Amino acid sequence: MERMPRNRRLFVGTYTDGGASEGIYVLALNEFERSLRVEHAGTHAPNPSFLVRSGSALYVAHELADRSCLAVYSVAEDGSLACCGTCSSPADAGTCFVAAHPDGRCLYGANYESGSVGLCLLTADGNPCGGLPSVRHAGSGPNRTRQSAPHVHSASFVPGTALLAVADLGCDTVTLYRAEATGALEVPPVETVRVPAGSGPRMLAFHPRLPLAALVNELANDVPLFRFDRAGRHWEQTGCLELPTARGQRDVLAAHPAFSPDGRHLYVSVRGSDRIALFDIDTDGNASPRADYPSGGHGPRHFSLSPAGDHLAVANQDSDEVALFALDAVTGTLCEEARIAIPQPSCIVWES
Repeated sequence: MERMPRNRRLFVGTYTDGGASEGIYVLALNEFERSLRVEHAGTHAPNPSFLVRSGSALYVAHELADRSCLAVYSVAEDGSLACCGTCSSPADAGTCFVAAHPDGRCLYGANYESGSVGLCLLTADGNPCGGLPSVRHAGSGPNRTRQSAPHVHSASFVPGTALLAVADLGCDTVTLYRAEATGALEVPPVETVRVPAGSGPRMLAFHPRLPLAALVNELANDVPLFRFDRAGRHWEQTGCLELPTARGQRDVLAAHPAFSPDGRHLYVSVRGSDRIALFDIDTDGNASPRADYPSGGHGPRHFSLSPAGDHLAVANQDSDEVALFALDAVTGTLCEEARIAIPQPSCIVWES
């Protein structure tokens, strides 16, 4: 019997400032042919730089210089997108990350330029219906170019809790806020985790089973590992992973972390050296380096593992391409399968 092609979708966020991008791209992966093609494009949304998939919805952070902006898009059966509404505020700016409350009642946006966390309420059917006051950070770091002010880069819920972990690249902190029943964040925060001055914390990844967090420090180009208690509020650093550098390359900047679905591997992308680092994770949560691989382009800002854990797709922002890798489920090793030209890709999510 002839094997029938199987298609899976990927959603790609981009930067539109250069004029070449059409906004959000929907890609189709043909697993039989090991190829990618553009299935839908043309949302023409400005700078949809970060995406989160949830059921039939796509949550989007629009990274704008003059205001904050979160949006909700519906995803049709054919993969096409329709905007259901936005939540915006001129008091904040530079929304570069979006996270959803565990029960879906609201969205949280990391506003890099204004150093704040924004909140967008959702109706029962998941549409934006107004905002709550944002929470602003204060402080700075020793890097005068990158840390002259707070720069909130991401916000992620600690698994099994109502605590939102907010990474601030400008202040060298991960701040833990408790989300109230309304979605509002309690101030003062529950706890503040501090990293060495000048580290520039950017993104967090949580292990799928263990109380373990991996934090990417963009400026230090390393990944400290933390264990936390059942309540999620007490964090203890248990190690720090070194990342690949490049000879003669001054700006080597860690970008994105992710654990494999089975928790046996940790991947981290590094810009400048343009590598994907692979670490083995044992049953106790200890990490050891295994290998690193070319990212399939330049500037691997973000990547995403397929839900089945058999593919990894990389957004190579600086070379305007998405690279697809086959992933060995046992060893975690990568093998490049395909590339496709996409202008300034910044984020990739798979259809769940």
